[in-house]
Amino acid sequence: MKSLLMLLTALFMISNSALVAQVTMEHRFESVGNDEFKEALASGDFILLDIRTIEEFKEGNIKGAKLIEYNGGDMDAEFEKLSKNHSYLVYCTVGVRSKVAMERMKELGFHYVLELDKGIKEWE
Repeated sequence: MKSLLMLLTALFMISNSALVAQVTMEHRFESVGNDEFKEALASGDFILLDIRTIEEFKEGNIKGAKLIEYNGGDMDAEFEKLSKNHSYLVYCTVGVRSKVAMERMKELGFHYVLELDKGIKEWE
């Protein structure tokens, strides 16, 4: 009986530590460079968000991006339409608006957001 209790306790501790590790790994908010951003984009596991104006978006964007206007739009309302459990890539022109957007997404309960550090202006 004592052995069974010890075994169950050990299994419980292992499963809980694995769950905590998994949750910790799933939460990430970070500015990344072109290489990591491109790798994440190529994986197909991310939703790409352009955080610029419609005019900037029309001048050029990263293929597959969904526009969520930082200026002039209701960014929070647009974020509320998105699943918080997906992984996102965000960018703007030079990285200022996208950093703010990433922090706002964190506040709203999103789990995984990578931001293009120097924006599309430095996109290769």
